[in-house]
Amino acid sequence: MKLNVLKPNALSGRRAHIWQRISALYLLFFTPYLAWLTLKLPNFNNLYELTQYLIPPFYLLPILTAFCLVVIHSWIGLRDILIDYTPRTRTRFWLLSLQWLLALAVLNVIWLCLRLTDTL
Repeated sequence: MKLNVLKPNALSGRRAHIWQRISALYLLFFTPYLAWLTLKLPNFNNLYELTQYLIPPFYLLPILTAFCLVVIHSWIGLRDILIDYTPRTRTRFWLLSLQWLLALAVLNVIWLCLRLTDTL
């Protein structure tokens, strides 16, 4: 299976630019919402009470969307840096390494969400 993402000559700057701008706009509006949400939180005595409060979809979906967009935003930025500043012979290796690192981060967050919902 060949991935177009890993071919330096097939990388599209336009799609990456659009995704990075979409993620930046969402995060621009989400950050004040998250600050307001944090200030509005009551004092919790333990993690169980906090997760009980944040598990409803009204809170959880925007937070997970923001996390996914942060991963996309960072992938595009780091990918562009790797393409611009690494030697051509090592670019494919570093892009694959970055891809697996970000995939593991996403799987870790999914696992954490499942663990938190199981304990509730």
